[in-house]
Amino acid sequence: MVIDQISAGIYAAVDAVFAPLAAFPTYVSIIFIALSLTAVILVLNRLLIKQNIVKGIKVKMEEIKENLNKAQKEGNKEIVDNLMGEMLKTNNEYMRHTLKALVVSTLVALLIFPWVSQKYQGLAVATLPFSMPLVGTVLDGIGWYILVSLTLGWVLNKLFGAH
Repeated sequence: MVIDQISAGIYAAVDAVFAPLAAFPTYVSIIFIALSLTAVILVLNRLLIKQNIVKGIKVKMEEIKENLNKAQKEGNKEIVDNLMGEMLKTNNEYMRHTLKALVVSTLVALLIFPWVSQKYQGLAVATLPFSMPLVGTVLDGIGWYILVSLTLGWVLNKLFGAH
């Protein structure tokens, strides 16, 4: 009962924010929604992830990987074992720095996605020039949202140099 009230409140808030987009064609509305959500998630990632630390960790992992490949070619098992342990520690450090942003981004997406699903599921939005497994040739609102979100996320990450 409390969960239903919370869900209804979230739905009403999201509906109030995105309701003006109903004036546009469905595919345009979904592009704006996907762009908004992607931008919010990108900003959250920028705020929550210390980019210089993550970049340093990635450099360290590349160094470890190079040394690991060299040690494997030389057949030095002791160094390989040490480097594997170091790689695991470095990877855990990377996960620690990025997990908070992942959780927050997921929560934001979970707030918006049910609304998008209810509003646009089953509406034919785009016809593909080819057939995709499980989708066919017609994308409904959810399929279009996923396609647009992935594309916009990739483009915005490339444009703004996110890690």
